[in-house]
Amino acid sequence: MSEVVKVEEEAARPASLSELMQELANKRGRPVLLINHDMDWDCVGEVRRIAYELGAADGLTIALNSPGGDIEAAYRMILALRCEIANIETLVTGWAKSAATFFCLGSDSIHMGRYGELGPLDPQIPDRSGSAIPISSLETFKSIEYLLDYSMESLDAVIQLLLSSPMDIPHAIERAHPLFAAISTPLYSQVDPHELGLSGRYLAVSEEYAMRVMRRWAYADIPEDAREMIARRLVWEYPTHGFVIDLTEAQEIGLNVEKMDDESDMICRKILSMSGDSVEIQRPDEPNLGA
Repeated sequence: MSEVVKVEEEAARPASLSELMQELANKRGRPVLLINHDMDWDCVGEVRRIAYELGAADGLTIALNSPGGDIEAAYRMILALRCEIANIETLVTGWAKSAATFFCLGSDSIHMGRYGELGPLDPQIPDRSGSAIPISSLETFKSIEYLLDYSMESLDAVIQLLLSSPMDIPHAIERAHPLFAAISTPLYSQVDPHELGLSGRYLAVSEEYAMRVMRRWAYADIPEDAREMIARRLVWEYPTHGFVIDLTEAQEIGLNVEKMDDESDMICRKILSMSGDSVEIQRPDEPNLGA
């Protein structure tokens, strides 16, 4: 077989996962850590092992794809990597939601592909009813906000109705209370105080972890009130757990984010299509010192 035919066959053959990882590492000029995995304790173990093997390094690229998970697990992964690595960039070509968005805060820069998305820092809590599907802390709080707004609007409507008759304001308010209670009591009776308190505590923990990570690394040079704004917006100000934070939204929040170059984006998408749940490391080729 001629050398030309061999080269053509090699070009036509789909690249393996290791070859794609090598290509991305060569392009970025630093080791590439693939995290295509939930932010959980299995992932913590793998990341710690890889961080130890890498040792002190000037830079690391993380190709991240994750629906989220445990924010405390994500925090331990950040600590393991930042103990060893001087500069970290994270590539998000698919999604990095919830605890994975928090993980991105530990990076010096975030590069988002055309379909990349982040999400609110919304911890999931176990459902006390026994369902295997966890409950969104954020959506629990948003439900209470809705009930409060609805209750106040109902009370105001009842008072306005009574004032339309020949009745002064004190008497209108007094007469409105029983009607208001009849509307609001059945609604608030459905609220589980334990679940509400647990949701609030988890959201507060997320906010505190976000502030700690930003103070220590990539956001250390911005004012404290700017960090507080970023953390509060990510934790409290989105309506649902699945809300999409795209590149433009992430920039408006104040994150260290930029558009990923098309070639890296394409390589990352190919890597994710082949990798399955995995945590892997690939170093770039050594430079040819004799060239």
